[in-house]
Amino acid sequence: MIAAASADVGYKEGPNNKTKHGAWYGLDYNPWCDMAVSLWAANSGNASVVGKFAYCPSHVNWFRARGQWVAKNATVRRGDIVFYSWDGGPLADHVGIVTEDSPAGHDIKTIEGNTSSGNAGSQGNGDGCYRRTRTRSQVLGFGRPAYDKPRGFAPFPGAAFFKSSPRSPLITAMGKRLVSAGCSAYASGPGPQWTDADKRSYAMWQRKRGFTGANADGWPGKTTWDALKVPAL
Repeated sequence: MIAAASADVGYKEGPNNKTKHGAWYGLDYNPWCDMAVSLWAANSGNASVVGKFAYCPSHVNWFRARGQWVAKNATVRRGDIVFYSWDGGPLADHVGIVTEDSPAGHDIKTIEGNTSSGNAGSQGNGDGCYRRTRTRSQVLGFGRPAYDKPRGFAPFPGAAFFKSSPRSPLITAMGKRLVSAGCSAYASGPGPQWTDADKRSYAMWQRKRGFTGANADGWPGKTTWDALKVPAL
């Protein structure tokens, strides 16, 4: 889910709210924040647990009815769906997805469609999809989808595996984790074929973990692989 959202970061709408999200939903030229969340769910195989909505208050009611509503100042989990009320009222004005766990009451990190890159523009009807940091004062509450439980993490397959130019679902899984970590040099994809885009993306991850020089050459090693937490297949 987060990988699907991350792939949209930097996406810009066309004139009058024209977007791929609205076209997919069947309501193009309309505010599209919840349609973006719905498309990310569909693209990641999570539609049944996230829902398909264009109207934020209806989406809130859906989570409430399923017993999956979380209070605004509660501990937040990565993957929670955050709903905002800009005026503090009872109706949701905007929605996004939480990208990192957050202790009770602390700021949250998100990806949101139909917002602005900073505080100067419209927060609920902006021009694109961006990573944001929000205070809890803006939050109405959170929906907590019943995602499938993780199956653990894939063990490091060894350096020789990557240098053999593999074609494997493991490369796709790795690439999705790199995208969700903000380390993407992909023009399309990722995976399943190992390419130079994978190597460049992995080098970004190595640098993010503090490695430099020959230790950030894009060839995976066990330390950075374990930190990446690639899901087991």
